[in-house]
Amino acid sequence: MTTSEDNPHDWFRLAADRLRVADLARRHEGVTYSGVELLQEAVERYLKGYLIARGWTLERTHDLGKLIDAASGYAPSFSKYVILAENLNDLFWDQHYPGGDLTEFGTDYDVLREQAGELVALIIASVPKNPRN
Repeated sequence: MTTSEDNPHDWFRLAADRLRVADLARRHEGVTYSGVELLQEAVERYLKGYLIARGWTLERTHDLGKLIDAASGYAPSFSKYVILAENLNDLFWDQHYPGGDLTEFGTDYDVLREQAGELVALIIASVPKNPRN
């Protein structure tokens, strides 16, 4: 299978895989650094898929705040997720490079995962179904 940066459903496919593995890690290992990174990456890819579906030109960024801001330009309901974006960004960078404060790392993971699930549901409901499925 060949994927395309221009196909939102390819973004969703890659996002769903990350989300599935993040959930497996949470269930079997608890909150892990990798699980947090996978959750952030899943949200990033779902947002990019949504934006691509709206005609947005791909920007190679990991900044969920930028992506939420762009999505809010298409639908104001995305602005509800600004804090989620900030929190996931912070956790992502705290564990991505040594030097971050990991003292309370992931204590809010379950809340963030629930909010991420709401955001994903909003995105999936906003984009027409994949004609290939």
